[in-house]
Amino acid sequence: MALTQPWYGVAVLLLLALVGLAAWLWPRRRPSMKHALPLASAARIRTLPRFVQLARARVRWLVIESCALAMAGCGVALLAAGPVSAETINEQRSNRDIVLCLDVSGSMSQVDRDVINSFADLAAELDGERIGFVLFDASAVTIFPLTDDAAYIAQHLRETGENLGTGRVAGTRVGDLGSSLIGDGLASCLQRFDQDDTQRSRTVVLATDNQVAGTPLFSVADAAQRAVERDVLVFGIVPADNSVAATEDLTATLAPTGGDVLLLGPQPDLSSITRAVEASQQSVMDGRARSEAVPLVWPGAGLALLGIIGASLAHRRRAGA
Repeated sequence: MALTQPWYGVAVLLLLALVGLAAWLWPRRRPSMKHALPLASAARIRTLPRFVQLARARVRWLVIESCALAMAGCGVALLAAGPVSAETINEQRSNRDIVLCLDVSGSMSQVDRDVINSFADLAAELDGERIGFVLFDASAVTIFPLTDDAAYIAQHLRETGENLGTGRVAGTRVGDLGSSLIGDGLASCLQRFDQDDTQRSRTVVLATDNQVAGTPLFSVADAAQRAVERDVLVFGIVPADNSVAATEDLTATLAPTGGDVLLLGPQPDLSSITRAVEASQQSVMDGRARSEAVPLVWPGAGLALLGIIGASLAHRRRAGA
């Protein structure tokens, strides 16, 4: 146990000591003789065994009361000193990485904000994962790389959702191969994973309508095969009113990765994605051990409470003695 503010405790003890000293040295007022009755041979009464017994009991309870008050004062001083206990915490970090991959081509413009809202819900359900966010059309642009900063993730998802409706996203129309190059977008998202030499769980959540409007370098099937080779799980999210053929084609293409395709409804059920991500956990990594100070309230509070209870009981017994 350590004290964070020891001088506060010393100050409280000195104050209580001064109060006690003042009470001890304060001249006792003589009792008024107005209603007193003269009593002969009072000295003989003080020698009676019962009188001696009562007097000793009164002194004994007075001493106990004083000690109990001192105990309560020590408890208050201990509380003022701010006792803390140092605990060593070994942080464990998840080894799961997730890249949120969003198609921002014209055919997706009506649902992009809904997709980002679903991404935000997914990020809120996960705990400790590193999450990255990539937008693509003819080319891909990274909004933020893999990070486990939950506040940073939520902020940039919200800002991106607000900015999507203001115009074309800078950096997503580089090149002359057309637009909505889904295979190239997925391949680019796969490149955002780092630490290839470590055993990590890797997942891509691909939001697209699977409607290509150009000549990509990679087909969706080619990109999915690269995901299989890199042991990356790919989940798809498509608009609820998407073409049945396009949805079925995307589902069949992503199946070899272990992923599935979900429809983006008013309240999309993302539980299958979260369950799959959690099930793909390889191991838990030990983080840096850190020392944390935990306030210790109970020693001082307990001492003060016991002292007050003891003083109260002693005072009652002394008054009845």
